[in-house]
Amino acid sequence: MAREITSSENQRQENVLEEIQQLVEEETPLRGDLLVEIISRLPTINLVPSSYVSRSWEHAVISCLRNPSRAKPWLIIHMQNRRNLSLVISRAYDPDSNVWIEFTGPQSTTTYTSSLQSSNSNMLYMLKPSKLSFSTDPLHIIWHEVVPPRVWRTDPTVAIVGSYLVVAGGAYDFEEDPLAVELYDMASPGNWSRCQPLPVVLRNAAAASWLSVAVLGHKMYLLDKHSGTLCSFDANKKIWSEICSTLSLHPNPSIYFSVFGFAGERLILVGLMGDSEDPKSLGIWEVDINGFDCEEIGKMPQEIFERLKSVNPMLSSIDVSLAENFIYMYHSSSPGNIFFLDLNVGACEWGSVRSSFLDDRVLMDMFVFTCSKVGLNDLRKAFTLASGNFSVQLAEKIVLDFEELSIT
Repeated sequence: MAREITSSENQRQENVLEEIQQLVEEETPLRGDLLVEIISRLPTINLVPSSYVSRSWEHAVISCLRNPSRAKPWLIIHMQNRRNLSLVISRAYDPDSNVWIEFTGPQSTTTYTSSLQSSNSNMLYMLKPSKLSFSTDPLHIIWHEVVPPRVWRTDPTVAIVGSYLVVAGGAYDFEEDPLAVELYDMASPGNWSRCQPLPVVLRNAAAASWLSVAVLGHKMYLLDKHSGTLCSFDANKKIWSEICSTLSLHPNPSIYFSVFGFAGERLILVGLMGDSEDPKSLGIWEVDINGFDCEEIGKMPQEIFERLKSVNPMLSSIDVSLAENFIYMYHSSSPGNIFFLDLNVGACEWGSVRSSFLDDRVLMDMFVFTCSKVGLNDLRKAFTLASGNFSVQLAEKIVLDFEELSIT
């Protein structure tokens, strides 16, 4: 059965936080287990000012963040105004604290002058004729700039693969090779170099909109979201694997749409089954990156799946963001509900969280999603940039413990 986090539970949490915040402001001398217990009840965002109270408070904060229960990655929604691209607001969901966080001051070191894009879970980029800007830190505060690729593209796949910035596909078919791949060596900055193009089997899907991207070390994996065609690129060798023309990653023949990504070092495949007019279920598999065999982790419980379908009955696609052992699932175009799967050792927890603040922004803004584990230093940078200005809102969450599944 699903369990909703009720308003009374939220009110109790708010009361506890107010009491703790008063202790922090008064710098009350606390020690030992009591201090650790108090710190453990604070939302992660509140640990930053707490870490400055005293040396003992700082040690308690560091100890708290090392606890595995605080290891869940944040989902960050970047909302960019369609008419004025310089207007960007970011909200982060902290699942450990079950809060939405919005920084109300400056959010990064860059000026947003073109559309924000993201090919995978932990990277943002902006491409202009004059430069390519990108950010990979968890809260996307620090941005880097390089000269633009030689081939102009409108919808490329962009990823950090080993020490290389890789840009693949997405070019105009009538002007440039739509399969063109370019590398920028960040270890030895200079110019872009062309390498082996995307495999011909991806010619009809050679754009980021059609491909799902997963990166681990110096390997990049591309998946055609509809056909399941899988390709692998080695950035060190600058070549595509021979599997590209032979492998379809559809462990269940009823899959009609699939995406994947790395949760830690585990390649996770998410597939919709049935058809877009009559979706039946959503499955999760772990993919062996050596032989590409797929082992089923489980299916989304029907109660959660019905909530997913209620958002969009014509379920033609789904988007995912992954990190650590956590998977977020949503519709980028209408993300009023975010669904998640926590892949804890020995059990899975499915659930959903409301992002009602997006309801009035669907027509005004474009949404880009990233996902990363956020540490104390990341938050300190954000506090410094935003002058400590942020707002916190308790989230509306529904959880469903599904203990029949065993994750090894």
